[in-house]
Amino acid sequence: MGSHGGGGCDQHAHRAVVDRFLPRPHDRDHGDGTALHRRRSGGGSSMSRLTIEDLSVEVAATRSSILRGVDLEIEPGEIVGLVGESGSGKSMTSLATMGILPFGLRQTSGRFLVDGEDVTDQKRRSVSSRFAMIFQNPRDSLNPLMKVGEQVARMVQLHQRLGRAESRAEAVRLLGRVHIIAPDETARKYPHQLSGGMCQRVMVAMALACKPSLLIADEPTTALDVTVQAQILDLIIELTDETRCGVLLVTHDLGVVAETCDRVNVLYRGDLVESGTTARVFADPQHEYTRYLLDAGRQLEAADGAA
Repeated sequence: MGSHGGGGCDQHAHRAVVDRFLPRPHDRDHGDGTALHRRRSGGGSSMSRLTIEDLSVEVAATRSSILRGVDLEIEPGEIVGLVGESGSGKSMTSLATMGILPFGLRQTSGRFLVDGEDVTDQKRRSVSSRFAMIFQNPRDSLNPLMKVGEQVARMVQLHQRLGRAESRAEAVRLLGRVHIIAPDETARKYPHQLSGGMCQRVMVAMALACKPSLLIADEPTTALDVTVQAQILDLIIELTDETRCGVLLVTHDLGVVAETCDRVNVLYRGDLVESGTTARVFADPQHEYTRYLLDAGRQLEAADGAA
């Protein structure tokens, strides 16, 4: 399943490897060589480790497999990438973890463990208090008829058991925490009055209101321009380091993995074909499909550079 990259990984080596194998056109100055100035506290976390064992999903009507025996582990304070092309099963993995598979799909095997405790049977009852999810298009997830501050406040009320006035105040505080300027004013706006990047920050604030042990970010930057992508990724990294919440980052973009993730898992047609630290997988890919993805990424970067 790959070694845990949270404590002892050499961040300078990580940055050197990913820059060598997949440079980004929007790279910033990394100073001491750490990947996006990651801070590793090295322990003392009260957050939980999530282990997924033998997760399989199929189409109920045809019994066609979508996922086959997927194993994942996310440690507290760790960002773990899940990559693959469209249709590989990335989003189905995250939806199965949240217990919200679309109609017509069913989970045929799999165990979910939190700090070694099997929570599979209770998963759908308790998942909302343990896990939070950020989706690709925040406008599809936000209620267009409700002010964003009220939406965050409702999450606070649900998960923190605060009164109405306290929840509204906490909602404004959370909007400020995700670096929204003038959070009081923003709280009184509707989603259509905000940019895509601002809406995604609101979604991050709503996730924080849950105080999750695990944050699943499913293609959280795909619909955003490059500059805003970098800001959202920086925000996720910052909050991961601050809260020690584990993150499963679902993406098709290896550049995002290079910038962000401690470890990476590669999905191909429903099978987990490679896992390891980001530095190791980028420097020494073992599976043919991983090599294909890396080669394709380099070609895209070269084309962007020549344009």
